[in-house]
Amino acid sequence: MVPVADLNTIVARNVRAERARKGWRQRDLAERMGWSVGMISDTESGQRRIGVSDLPLFCSAFGVPLADLLRGAEPKDLTPLGL
Repeated sequence: MVPVADLNTIVARNVRAERARKGWRQRDLAERMGWSVGMISDTESGQRRIGVSDLPLFCSAFGVPLADLLRGAEPKDLTPLGL
């Protein structure tokens, strides 16, 4: 049986992918969000849990809808977010 990634892992993966698509370094994203490079690194590696209040910051920095950051998530994982 293949393990299913949790919501944090999915968002972290999608943040890394979106940053790569834009050709940004972690420093570029950190500056746009007002975060440290360490916070971005910890978020992308899964060492820092992504809070619901973080999601709009990522969406704004990337200029993408929330659905892009949640792509690949199980519907049951999105229910607590009201989605």
